[in-house]
Amino acid sequence: MDMLSSALTLPMSLAAAGAAHFLLSRGVKAVLWSVSPLATGEPQAYTYERDVWRSAEPEMLQVVIAVLASGLLVWIGAVMGWHWLMGLGVAAWFGALALDLLRWERVAVSASNLWFQRGLRERVHQIAYENIRDVHVEEKEAGGFTLRHGRNNRVCRLQVRMKDKRIVALPKTDAFSGLGDVEEVANQLRQRLRHMEDREAMQRSEAAAHEAARHAADTPTGGDDELRRALNTLRAGALAPNVPKAVKLRDET
Repeated sequence: MDMLSSALTLPMSLAAAGAAHFLLSRGVKAVLWSVSPLATGEPQAYTYERDVWRSAEPEMLQVVIAVLASGLLVWIGAVMGWHWLMGLGVAAWFGALALDLLRWERVAVSASNLWFQRGLRERVHQIAYENIRDVHVEEKEAGGFTLRHGRNNRVCRLQVRMKDKRIVALPKTDAFSGLGDVEEVANQLRQRLRHMEDREAMQRSEAAAHEAARHAADTPTGGDDELRRALNTLRAGALAPNVPKAVKLRDET
């Protein structure tokens, strides 16, 4: 292979490694979303995840570098005729894919809970809606470097404020491509919180109505007092004529 052909095949090898990782990574993650969802016991509604090729974070840049390095190894092995180096490059490519999955961060909402996970082998965190006070979307400038935007990057994520005043910062993702998914998750969460507040307000209203009805039943009314006084008057009038007769009988004896 001459120098010109070698120079032309280098970007092709790097592009092939990157494209293969992009497609296979998405396919594997789609399967994992299906067979291993975050939500257990109830279907999950909306989700978002961190994008490797677009998120300007050191962990994601390391995965991209590993993918491109594997393509470089395969290219060097092909140019030099070293099959062992080509095999090493393929192994490095699969290692980059495994690293991507180990650093995969994702978020989901279901009917009663918010779920998130920081890495495929990490613990899945579950937050019940009744423990959440409010939620908002954070968007800001990001350092680092991406192939798509260079150093002009923005990230976004969901921030949840708990009723005990703690703030839970959920995984970040690229704002240019992932802000819509983050907003959908936030809107679904806000809607669930509003439903809970309306249900709690209705329950408080029903409890207050029951308490008022019970209090009214236990408290005598003005009509009851008048009826009681009338009965006492009748009793007094029925007993009064008998008193003189009793006195008169005593006198005759």
